[in-house]
Amino acid sequence: MAEPLVRLTDLKKSYGNFEAVKGIDLEIAAGEFIAIMGPSGCGKTTTLRMLAGLEAPSGGEIFIGGERMNDVPAHERDTPMVWQSLALFPFLSVRENVEFGLKMRGLPKRERRERVAVWLERLGLEGFEKRRVDALSGGQRQRVALARSLVTEPKMLFLDEPLSALDAHLVIRMQGVLSKLQKDLGITFVYVTHSQSEAFAMADRVVIMGHGEIVQTGRPKDIFRAPRNRFVAEFVGRNNIFAGTVAGGVINVDGTQLPLPGAADGPAEIVVAADRMTVSLERPNTAALEAEFVSEEFVGTAIICYFEGPGGEELKAQVTERELELLAPEPGKHFFLSWEPDAPHVMAVTS
Repeated sequence: MAEPLVRLTDLKKSYGNFEAVKGIDLEIAAGEFIAIMGPSGCGKTTTLRMLAGLEAPSGGEIFIGGERMNDVPAHERDTPMVWQSLALFPFLSVRENVEFGLKMRGLPKRERRERVAVWLERLGLEGFEKRRVDALSGGQRQRVALARSLVTEPKMLFLDEPLSALDAHLVIRMQGVLSKLQKDLGITFVYVTHSQSEAFAMADRVVIMGHGEIVQTGRPKDIFRAPRNRFVAEFVGRNNIFAGTVAGGVINVDGTQLPLPGAADGPAEIVVAADRMTVSLERPNTAALEAEFVSEEFVGTAIICYFEGPGGEELKAQVTERELELLAPEPGKHFFLSWEPDAPHVMAVTS
């Protein structure tokens, strides 16, 4: 088995009595696009900063390319970072911003100009060489920041919330740019974000962090469809979480018997994604929860309907516009929510 490009072993970071990162273990393969995500304060940015050499670990070890990096300063790690603020020099031109790292390395002027020209063309910035960066659009500045980081041809690129300041339509475009660049170049990307859509759209593997710990690691589809516990299920989005007791392939949720084939007897928490829920006006032949309609939310071509369940819990179901028209929901109206037997995922009980 190939040696991972990055290996974190029992990595910790404390600020006084506060433990920001609590002894995490993680391996990242060469050429992998990995996204580290979680809510604010979960330790994801602190982890990235330790990887980049901008923070010293309080404990544990960092290996990059088989070399222990704990005491190696940031400027010797060859791990450039694209910041949320981009950190471009407003008083320099596009070309001067992109060639800055090459100039610091002492490359001859002719070689600098040749490499800058290649990267400006690759990122669609030809003709902007002499323009000041403060005269560019948000998407163009983002491309300049990428070119400045990649012109040195690093093995890894770190990205800290790089798209958070862009308009929604630019975020989608830049996701395509980043994905194509990473695949074309084969560079390892370590991408920190709180955005599920960004991480799931681009990453080969997603790391979910919470309270300074890694809670779950896996492919985006696995994280979405099979969250390990309630924390992950709540973080990744529109999931319905039920707690109950299983007996004989059936779970009792607030007095309603719902099918859960193959599950072990005893207390259990299950998750059913909103898009796996079926909403009907009449009680279906299968087991169902009766719920009261509360509100609706348009999400692109789909609609998320919100209900109040029999125990007062919030329930969510994704429907199409045509289904919404047929259901004709209004606050206080009662519906029946059901799902296929294979829809629930049984999670580890955390409470």
